[in-house]
Amino acid sequence: MVNMQWGRCIVWVLSGWLGMTAGQCAELKLTLNEFLARVLTNNENIQMKMLEVQISRKQYEAQKGLFEPAWVTTATHEDRRNALTEEQKRNLFFATLFNERNNRYDSSVEMITPSGAKVQLGYRLNELRNNLNQANFPDGEYLSTLSLAITQPLLKDFGYAATLANLRAAAINSDITFQEYRKALIEIVARAEAAYWDVYLAQQQYAFSTDSVAVAQTLLADNQAKLAVGKGSELDVLQAEAGLAQRQALANEARQKLYEAANRTMIFCSSSVLGPHDRLVAVDEPPVGPMTSDTLYFRTLADQLNPDALALKHQLALDGVRINFAKNQRLPQLDLKASYGSSDINPNYQGIWRNIEAHDYPAWMLGLELRIPLGGNIKARKELDAARLRRQNTLLAMQSLRVQLDNLIDAAHKTADSYYDNIQRYAKVVDFNQNLLKSQLDRLEVGKTDSRTVLETEQDLFEARLGLVQSKVRFKRAVLDLEQSVGMVLQARNLELSQSDLAHRTRALMRSGRVTPQAFAEFLEQVQREFELRRQSAPPIPPATLPPRQP
Repeated sequence: MVNMQWGRCIVWVLSGWLGMTAGQCAELKLTLNEFLARVLTNNENIQMKMLEVQISRKQYEAQKGLFEPAWVTTATHEDRRNALTEEQKRNLFFATLFNERNNRYDSSVEMITPSGAKVQLGYRLNELRNNLNQANFPDGEYLSTLSLAITQPLLKDFGYAATLANLRAAAINSDITFQEYRKALIEIVARAEAAYWDVYLAQQQYAFSTDSVAVAQTLLADNQAKLAVGKGSELDVLQAEAGLAQRQALANEARQKLYEAANRTMIFCSSSVLGPHDRLVAVDEPPVGPMTSDTLYFRTLADQLNPDALALKHQLALDGVRINFAKNQRLPQLDLKASYGSSDINPNYQGIWRNIEAHDYPAWMLGLELRIPLGGNIKARKELDAARLRRQNTLLAMQSLRVQLDNLIDAAHKTADSYYDNIQRYAKVVDFNQNLLKSQLDRLEVGKTDSRTVLETEQDLFEARLGLVQSKVRFKRAVLDLEQSVGMVLQARNLELSQSDLAHRTRALMRSGRVTPQAFAEFLEQVQREFELRRQSAPPIPPATLPPRQP
């Protein structure tokens, strides 16, 4: 029994704490642009996509390091004691052992050229000390060589196309990642704006429900007063009470929908209801207007703006790079090798450059090296087949996307036209029911009608007002679907960024090769400032007011 009481106390305390935490909110009145500014500043998914674009750009810049010269140096010490064969003894004046202590130093600069050639400029110094050269060179002897070696592929890996394949692929991947960022930003902005209009719809529905409750309360009070003086019936009071209860239930449902809609908007700002937060109050009304541009205009525009269409175009270019590289890799490996060097041997280090500079002991080499896979180069052939299949897959994806865009744009355009027509019709119904309700209330005042008729008229007005607002929101949702299919969500709101602008914006994140919290905070402030400047310099342009397609 005691445990149950303690459990109830704990549940009561936790419930109170959660209620207090979740209830710590105030109304925050925002326009649509102000709400979108908060989304762009605080949404973590947008920030992740921006960083992904910067990552792909860094990978592209990393590929440029392919042609960076490299300095290679080695130092080796050798200490050997070897027994000699009889033949070696006779050749070495009957010496029984061969002792040597050598120091070898190698240093070179290596690089790859755009043609695929590998160039090496090197210098080698050998300090040789052994029991055979001590008579002539008590301090050892120095052997030095200065050489230049070039290996130029003639078939496989030859030319700019093969050498720059990875660099071109990285550049195209950077373009694809940028389109993925645009797609994510378009989806988030469209969903956030749709959530904003859902809040507006829920606010209006709750306001209509409140007005409806007020009318029912007035009727109930009038009927109760009439019943008290003997001028009314108990049935009128019961009808008014039932109408009030029904409208209060609808008001509760509308209030719950308003809370749900407001909570959904917090997701786009990366906020939680369990912490201190503000509840959004939508200030703007959804703009409505006729669609002045036809479906063909939007379909043509989609080929220029839709991120999926642009990404597939880049993917097709990437497939072409891969196919060309795979074709090159099928060729035999034929390399032209050439080298030239000059060497000298001297008993001291100071004199080793004399004969090298005079080219007294030059050495050069020119040759070819051929490597042919005996199995017909299975790896290269299969990789070429895979590259061709990837291109075919991309072409099929492009064809599928064209069909989808045709249908989506046409459906969204017709849906927007349909809801715009509904808006005009519902507006007339609302005007009629408002006048009718006013007339019925006047008739009720003089006793020419009953409460039931007034409640039915008020219910018709409520449904007409709600239908009008729903048509406006659905019209705006259809416009958002159209803009999202075309890919013009960012352009219509002046949020479109080029790759260079985005790179400049995200470059501030990197300080000393890492992302600091201070840099990230400054980055978010910069995003908000740029959005405000863009919003002030050019107001949003909805599709309904876009210029018609030119013939």
